[in-house]
Amino acid sequence: MLTPRSSFIFITLIAVLYLSACKSSEEFTGYSYDPEGVTETTDREIDRQNKRTIGFMEDGVWITNEFTGSRVNDVVRVAPYHYQLQINPEISPINNSPWYGFRVWADDSTKVTLELSYTDGRHRYRPDISSDNGETWQKADSTTYQRDPDTRNGMITLNIGPDPVWVSAHAPQTTSEFRQWSDQLALKSFVQRSVVGTTHQGRPVYQLKLSEHSEEPVKGVILIYGRQHPPEIPGYLTGLTFIEELASDSDLAKQFRQYFDVWTYPLMNPDGADSGHWRTNAAGVDLNRDWQYFNQPETDAVRRSALPLLKRDDRKVFYGIDFHSTGETVFYPILEEIDTFPHLFTYRWLDRIKSQLPETEVNVEPFPTDSPIAKNWTYKTFGVDAVTYEVWDELPEEKLEELGKKSAIIFMEMMIAEFEKEMK
Repeated sequence: MLTPRSSFIFITLIAVLYLSACKSSEEFTGYSYDPEGVTETTDREIDRQNKRTIGFMEDGVWITNEFTGSRVNDVVRVAPYHYQLQINPEISPINNSPWYGFRVWADDSTKVTLELSYTDGRHRYRPDISSDNGETWQKADSTTYQRDPDTRNGMITLNIGPDPVWVSAHAPQTTSEFRQWSDQLALKSFVQRSVVGTTHQGRPVYQLKLSEHSEEPVKGVILIYGRQHPPEIPGYLTGLTFIEELASDSDLAKQFRQYFDVWTYPLMNPDGADSGHWRTNAAGVDLNRDWQYFNQPETDAVRRSALPLLKRDDRKVFYGIDFHSTGETVFYPILEEIDTFPHLFTYRWLDRIKSQLPETEVNVEPFPTDSPIAKNWTYKTFGVDAVTYEVWDELPEEKLEELGKKSAIIFMEMMIAEFEKEMK
């Protein structure tokens, strides 16, 4: 039995811990790589890109950004057939995710040198190049691309002619490509596509719901978010492959869907994707820092869409996944000492991925739950485990598909076991 003194000490300790936790949350202002003010998520004025085609008559060379998903702000002729392309972010300061995209051609066959120079950033992405009007893409190799050791600008050497060559930080994935992908998925009888909100520029924010008829009185729900940051296409594509596997015709996927619905928002930042943004939406806000106040229409739409799950007796949220890309393939789980449901699922899932994909390096870096990001909102709102699933910027396409498919298979196997343990 607690004495009055020990009771006082115990209550005081709890109060201190509670206030410390609140203070920590209130004082979070960003990660080490974030610019100042990143958690201030009210609207900002952005630097809108001027769309135009720039020609150099003396060389007969043309460069354009007049298409969806492009970014080049200016072009300067340094020397004959040598051009510096100036690439500016939509706001400044900003995280270093410098997207670029343009087309280049010439009146006659010639060789050009293109120097990618950045304002408030440095070169990050190895270019993808297409010579067939964007039908197929190849990563630039050492014969056409290098990073200048002094300026750290990207240097691209191309043979061009009258047919435009497309150059992009990654093979573009705009709202057009997403619509084609989701059109195909929505052909399945158990997939429902709906609009849960609209962006500043009037683009729809879609939810895709995988919900198959089941005799289970209560089904689990998996929440999946994606493409909050426009240039992070490798993580986005991994997420699409992951979703495709959950929606596949395999016996495992069919069994999984008897136990689980999937509520997914694969393209949360359509304005940024179509505008060629480095990081933010059309209001200059990093969406993955807006999961506390929900000042932006995209995050608010997803929140409003998911919150009714709290009042449903026939659904129970089990897990959340937020797909991103960075300089390595890494899982950012919740700290082990924080109690989550299912217990330590992310760590156990990662261990199995690493054992079954030994040639794909997947790292882990746990984080506390004080930041206003999607993973932490999922935990705080539904009391469940969640992960930020980051994919290496330069992971080859075949490896992306392998990682997305295999991690989904392992995920379904483990989630079925969790459901049976919890609900049966």
